[in-house]
Amino acid sequence: MSELMAAYSLVFRTGVLGFILMAWPCLLEMSAVFAQGSADSVIEKATTQAEGKAVEKVTEKTMEKVAEKAAEKAVEKATEKSVEKVVEKAAQKAMEKAVQKATEKTLQKAAAKAAQEETAQAELTAKRPEEFKGPTTVHFMVFVVDIDDIDDAAQNFTANVYLRLRWKDARLANPEGAIRQIPLSEVWNPRLLLANQQGLIPHSLPEIVQVHPDGTVMYHQRYTGKLSQRLMLADFPRDSHTFTIQFVAAGYQADELTFKPESMRNIRGGSMAHTLSLADWKILSFEAVVAPYSPIEEIRTAGFAFQFQAKRYVTYYLWQVVLPLAVVVIMSWAAFWIGQEHIGVRIAVATSSILTLIAHRFVLASLLPRLPYMTHLDYFTVGSTLLVLLALITVITTGFLAAHGHNRQARSIDLLARGTFPGAFLLLLLWFMVG
Repeated sequence: MSELMAAYSLVFRTGVLGFILMAWPCLLEMSAVFAQGSADSVIEKATTQAEGKAVEKVTEKTMEKVAEKAAEKAVEKATEKSVEKVVEKAAQKAMEKAVQKATEKTLQKAAAKAAQEETAQAELTAKRPEEFKGPTTVHFMVFVVDIDDIDDAAQNFTANVYLRLRWKDARLANPEGAIRQIPLSEVWNPRLLLANQQGLIPHSLPEIVQVHPDGTVMYHQRYTGKLSQRLMLADFPRDSHTFTIQFVAAGYQADELTFKPESMRNIRGGSMAHTLSLADWKILSFEAVVAPYSPIEEIRTAGFAFQFQAKRYVTYYLWQVVLPLAVVVIMSWAAFWIGQEHIGVRIAVATSSILTLIAHRFVLASLLPRLPYMTHLDYFTVGSTLLVLLALITVITTGFLAAHGHNRQARSIDLLARGTFPGAFLLLLLWFMVG
């Protein structure tokens, strides 16, 4: 078995050695081929690497050149932009300075012009037209639209007044122009005030003037409010009074302005409406007059006035005051016709008459202010009260006489009183109506 194995081993080795000897030339050829292929691949790799490096160098150089050109262009553009910005900023600053200087010059010119205009305007409004020639003439027209109320207790009256003024100012002339409307504050004007106004009197019309081409200035205004008026009420209610609407040119003396009433148709200086709101007054006359305002001797301010005279209607007071008084007085006489045995009733009638007169007197006091003097109606009221008081005294006297048995004398006094008291009251009433 071992010999067999040794034989197989020898055969195998011999076969392998023979195979190697037979395949050796082939192996040598294959090695040469492989060696040549490896050399070629190495050469090819080296060539490829060399070409790659050359390309990389060329690419790097190209990129460097491109980058340099791009950087140069970027720097050039940045430089151009910087220069443009610098130039733009310089131009903007120069423009701002030029605009600022121009604005300053314009403002200076405008301020100078405004100052000149203001000075001219101040001279125009402060100086009278042609004041070097003498007083300035102002024509006036006053129309009383209504007299709403006359308050005796408050010593005032409520008026609705229309005013028109006319003067000439050559400085405002514009022959080729039309009629202009200018604010009153921008032209010279007499600066009128109501000297006797109470409280604030509003202006109904706008404060403007109409300036004609020849320099004629027209001013229209309407006033409505309370005006103070001192009333002497000694003859109340048979009194008449002169009421005054006093216009004053503030700041001008009587020798600086000449007011003249303007004539129109049958009107000279002023007029009144035919129908007024006054129910208990009758207008007797009216007129517009030149009346400088002089509260004291040292002051004499230029001005004019509209005056009207009014008389109170006495009919109202006859029915509302005198007739009730007469009824009370006559009622006190009833005691003279009551029998003397009813002394309590006689005294009660006379006493109630006196109390009624006292209450009536308080009602009358509200119609008038607290005066330091007696009015016509006061005298009549006091006279009526005294007659009623005398009637009470007479009733007490006759009662006393009758109580002590002097009936005849008491009767005679009653008969005498029945005629004496009515006669005395008729005389008092006649004096009140006529005296």
